[in-house]
Amino acid sequence: MKKVEVKDPVFNYIGLEVVEVKEGYAKLQFPYKPELCRSGGVINGGIIMTAMDFAGGLSVLTVNDGIDQVTQELKVNFLEPMYKGPFTVEAKVIRRGGRTVVVEITVRDAEGTLGAVGLGTWYLIKSRYIGNASNS
Repeated sequence: MKKVEVKDPVFNYIGLEVVEVKEGYAKLQFPYKPELCRSGGVINGGIIMTAMDFAGGLSVLTVNDGIDQVTQELKVNFLEPMYKGPFTVEAKVIRRGGRTVVVEITVRDAEGTLGAVGLGTWYLIKSRYIGNASNS
């Protein structure tokens, strides 16, 4: 697959790379870097959640017929400490509704150990309405 350039400073700071994208699915990877770690040399949970948010959002983008989308909810269970990179983040759309999409997301280390599993909901924005929001 051709290397995808993402112009997002957080995406690039983490070192995320797009590995695969197809309808309802995205796979990303990121390296082990000391600046992404908390004490003890394990990847910070916020970094893991951010990588999961990017992967989930990318998988939703492949099924979004609107003009934009936002993360509505992201729930993560951290199962194992992650310190053996590179790390693989996979996101799979499990339900697409009219306005929301539910995605299952996993993070595995270089040995295939499941370190985190998440369930996210993305809200699809169909149009932008700019006008008077008064109740009169």
